[in-house]
Amino acid sequence: MPERLVSTEEFFGFRLGSDRKLARWDKIVDYYELLARTSDKIRVINLGPSTEGHPFLLVIVSSAENLRNLEHLKEVNAKISDPRGLTQNEINQLIHEGKAVVFQTMSIHATEVGGTQMAPELIYDLLTREDEETQLILDNVISLFIPCFNPDGQLMVTDWYEKWLGTEYEGSSLPWLYHKYTGHDNNRDAFQTNIIESQHTAKVMYQEWHPHVYQDHHHMGSYGVRFSVAPFCEPIHPHADPLIWRENAWYGSHIAYKLEEAGKTGVLTAGLYSAWKDLGWVSLGNYHNMTCLLTESASAKLATPMYIDPGQLKGVGTGTLRGLPVNKAQTNFPSPWPGGWWKLRDIVEQQKIAAWSILEAAARNRETVVHAAYLKAKRQIEFSSVEGPAAYVIPAEQHDTLTADKLIDKLLLQGVEIYKSEQEFIADKTVFDAGSYIISLEQPKSGLIKTLLGQTLYPDGHWTRDNEGSPTKPFDTATDTMAEFMGVNVVPISTKVKDKLNPVTSAKPAGKLLNTVYKNYIFNVKHNDSFRAVNLLQKSGVTVWRTDEPLQLSGQSFPKGSFIVSAEDIETLTKIAETTGVSFYGLDDSGVAKHSIKQLRIGVYQRYWGGNMDEGWTRWLLDAFDFPFVSVNAQQIKQGNLGDLIDVLILPNDSSAYITGDKVEEWWKSQGKQGQPLPFLPPEYKDGIGEEGTKIVKEFVQKGGVLAALNDATGFAIDKLGLKVKNVLTYPSKEFFSPGSTLRAKVNNNHPLAYGMPDEALILNWNSPAFEILPSENNEKYEVIVRYPERGILKSGWLIGEEKIAEKIAMISAGYDKGKVILFGFRPQHRGQTHGTFKLLFNALLG
Repeated sequence: MPERLVSTEEFFGFRLGSDRKLARWDKIVDYYELLARTSDKIRVINLGPSTEGHPFLLVIVSSAENLRNLEHLKEVNAKISDPRGLTQNEINQLIHEGKAVVFQTMSIHATEVGGTQMAPELIYDLLTREDEETQLILDNVISLFIPCFNPDGQLMVTDWYEKWLGTEYEGSSLPWLYHKYTGHDNNRDAFQTNIIESQHTAKVMYQEWHPHVYQDHHHMGSYGVRFSVAPFCEPIHPHADPLIWRENAWYGSHIAYKLEEAGKTGVLTAGLYSAWKDLGWVSLGNYHNMTCLLTESASAKLATPMYIDPGQLKGVGTGTLRGLPVNKAQTNFPSPWPGGWWKLRDIVEQQKIAAWSILEAAARNRETVVHAAYLKAKRQIEFSSVEGPAAYVIPAEQHDTLTADKLIDKLLLQGVEIYKSEQEFIADKTVFDAGSYIISLEQPKSGLIKTLLGQTLYPDGHWTRDNEGSPTKPFDTATDTMAEFMGVNVVPISTKVKDKLNPVTSAKPAGKLLNTVYKNYIFNVKHNDSFRAVNLLQKSGVTVWRTDEPLQLSGQSFPKGSFIVSAEDIETLTKIAETTGVSFYGLDDSGVAKHSIKQLRIGVYQRYWGGNMDEGWTRWLLDAFDFPFVSVNAQQIKQGNLGDLIDVLILPNDSSAYITGDKVEEWWKSQGKQGQPLPFLPPEYKDGIGEEGTKIVKEFVQKGGVLAALNDATGFAIDKLGLKVKNVLTYPSKEFFSPGSTLRAKVNNNHPLAYGMPDEALILNWNSPAFEILPSENNEKYEVIVRYPERGILKSGWLIGEEKIAEKIAMISAGYDKGKVILFGFRPQHRGQTHGTFKLLFNALLG
């Protein structure tokens, strides 16, 4: 092994963080691999490809001795993180032997470039410094790094920056999403783990290593504080152990101290970011008993310095972004930054100090940190006996059993312990069938389980209202209750279930062909995956029919709109059943009313202006369920003859301003974003369909096309096509407010657009519209698909003004000459999470 490790500056040819310099991910990967060849204190593991096939690395740094014993130390930590069955003497020995495990991730948002540029320098210092503090860290800490959480985006951003370097658009925003599907939403994928990067990370965090502390390095806007670090501000989110919040403040204060010691100004603690925020990586880990910290650095223009006049610096006001009313000194912000030039190197140095400080704190307090990990796990195990429930049951009888199985697999990836009943049982005077899943709360992740499966009510009080009584927006959605999003029935019980239970390691169903003596097969429209099966069948050239009436067969109910195929190609049917988990039931279809369906040509509107995350998630969903589609941009629409290209045009959630490209700046200011400039882009990326494209979309529908408008995009459809529909939710927030809540709704499942849906569903209303149909000479053309009930609308989240939405319409199909417009007053595909409403979109895509 060579004696000398190559420094970052020597390898890259410049100091990382230098003005107008960005190291590209492929070169950074080469550097980590070089370090691994030249040091016995580092391991570099390629966890697998990213979404677009690039290396996704885990870098582990510790002493050579610790790395030689790494698997044993991992086992020690696993026992500390789940101490059930251990004696106190055994626990004490494990705490004495164990190491502090610190996990840090960098640049999950690819335009937040500092973390990935900082990490090689941090790791080089850990490997080469010979002082006492560094050795203390190496001996006492296992440092885990994801040095680039979004490799695909890092390459996009670096190449974009290099393209415009030296021009007036140097440092401009990337005009499209910096991930194939998610863009900025990749850190909202922690609990659903839809994308492969999330799955890689979840396996490391939740199944293999169980870190004691996690720090996620980010950037924020440019015109406020220079650096924000823990603790969070109010309101608090329930179900985490109180030690989480104490450790959060402890680590955060140490980081802030070290930044002040190094002369770094503009550092804010206990401000900006609330403890109740999106259930992303830096929040979800708290319920895994990991103390989670968020660092946020003020942004430059990527690697280009940015000048900020002192008068441009702002406080963060009140509400969710609270803690600093004005940009002046106070106890949690003792040394304001004076303004001037702000550089990427400033960000690299901030984040490096923060990353090093957390390692140092954990090293100096190793036994305290490890003991706290044990204590948090122990308390969570005992939690259910204090507050309840004892367990959650996911009954075998579900509207969509395949989606319930997906929920189980997602929980298993989170490291949740799950059992399945061999026989019928009774709990709380309720009979549950054999095959029901039981999730006991007597396990270390009970807080996580309650967060994902239990009803969640956002606090309405002092911390969430302003002085006039108006609600302040939550940081993200007001709830992230996974079971509700997925449409899975979960029952809390107060009694323990122990008899005839088998541990579950996978819930992936095995689709089969049953009753094979018949010439046809039927499969159930209730399953989301049946639509995937339809797409795969049509791709294979198999004709598919839909039933025009409900059927009872083999003890099962097949609702109207279920699917029928011929039994001619048994090999194809068997393969698709195995792939999708959908079972096909033999059927004598003589006398069964049915109609054939065709595969529609689907288009998804895709704009620039930095991209649209809802559009990305729409594409993710279509790919996940094998719907063939094309992306359609403004220029393609303006070319005309849209019907020659597609049959259905999906408008993902978006404002009319962004869709048309008109009055974007006015809309931006109306959203309270005056302190943030519009995305800085070359003119060819400030697109929109304009009046010309709007006319073409209108003609497309008139000639027989289908326009599916999601959430805010319904405003475009209503206004520009002159629909006799009104959005009634135009009240001030004090009168009506639904900031990302699951709301009960009644579904007309006799309508083809709602085939396979239950009579009542939960929909995610995130500042969404609700409709009334205006009187006209063609009232019959307006069909109600989903409507809110009269009362009892809120399931989870926060709802002010229930009476304003009571009995209003959430989804309409409007006939429009030869075509139709479908108005979704919600996001049926939100972040790939709302499985319970996927079918409402899927049905719109079948002919």
